[in-house]
Amino acid sequence: MDGAPREYIFLCAVAFLTVLSGSVVNPLLSIFAKRIGAVGVTIGLVVSAYWTARIFMEIPSGLLSSKLGYFKLMATGLTLTILGNILCRFVHNPYQLMAGRAMIGLGAPLFYAVAMTFVVDLFTAERRGSAMGFFQGVEFIGTILGSSISGYVVSLLGFRGTFLLSSLIGGVALLLLSISGIRHRRRMEEARHIPLSAILEVLMNRNIIVASSSIFAEFVMSVGVLYTIFPIYMNEEIGLSLTVIGLILSARSLGFVSAMFTMGPISDRIGRRPVLLFGLIATGILIVLLRYAYHPILIAATIFLIGLSTGAIWIVSPVIASESVRGELRGAAIGAYRTFFDLGSIIGPIIMSTLSEEFNMALCFYIASAILLANVPLALMMRKMEATSSAS
Repeated sequence: MDGAPREYIFLCAVAFLTVLSGSVVNPLLSIFAKRIGAVGVTIGLVVSAYWTARIFMEIPSGLLSSKLGYFKLMATGLTLTILGNILCRFVHNPYQLMAGRAMIGLGAPLFYAVAMTFVVDLFTAERRGSAMGFFQGVEFIGTILGSSISGYVVSLLGFRGTFLLSSLIGGVALLLLSISGIRHRRRMEEARHIPLSAILEVLMNRNIIVASSSIFAEFVMSVGVLYTIFPIYMNEEIGLSLTVIGLILSARSLGFVSAMFTMGPISDRIGRRPVLLFGLIATGILIVLLRYAYHPILIAATIFLIGLSTGAIWIVSPVIASESVRGELRGAAIGAYRTFFDLGSIIGPIIMSTLSEEFNMALCFYIASAILLANVPLALMMRKMEATSSAS
């Protein structure tokens, strides 16, 4: 972005490496879980362990950033991520893998939620959508690269070696964070004590409810369908190799990066609600169409379009949440919004793996679509926002 502060550029690089460290193994995690003894719902529990742990830190991380600043929390989050990947290297059963993934999950909000709060605080309302879109787009470039090479890296190093590689990449990210200059940034609007009534104000805000519900639906679909049952289906039913599966799943990230260059600036011009509506409706349709795609190229093309439509939801949802409350509650608002995509990431794999096991995989696509489209009436009832214009 033109004229972006030095700290923002460094933070984008740190986010890129952090996402890359997870993306080299995450797309194939359900396959690794199955190889070390997970079956049925246990596979879903392994995938959701990361997201379950995140729930406990999302809102607290936003509140703590008002007291402790940005750097300490982000550095702690990256450290936990590094240690969690090292632990995953030595697991021998699904339950040990759950523990390692949970450690990574505890660290994730301390980095990602605080980083998003930093971006929101750093830019004025007129540039906030573009800044958030670029930031999340850079993250997804890391996802593209990681997902694209995940099959090759796992084939070359094995799953255990790949976890060690992830920890090394995380170490580089921590080093960059330490020299970024963020250490010296304090929040402009600090809150020494935030009363319970303020937390309730965040949780009962209509626009935050809409943003949270929308991202919940998106994560039920993406984590439950695209990253839990669909990789196993492509591997076992279609017979695709791990390398091809990784490349196909990376198409979603490519679509998301395309959204980065369009949806953020568009939302700054025409408003957040039209972009959110586009994301919900288009994704609800595309996930059903994916059910009928069998050729690898057609699957990749559909997943690319899903990346574009879900990118719209991802980019505007945190901006909607942050612009719907007063400045000192932005961290808590983003934490609340992120708690709901954690819930979607927990519930999605469990529900979809159970439905796939007990009934039929096809049912998962229709249910995911219905949950997404159910949010359209809610989005139409959003209040018009009067965004606060602050930059630190």
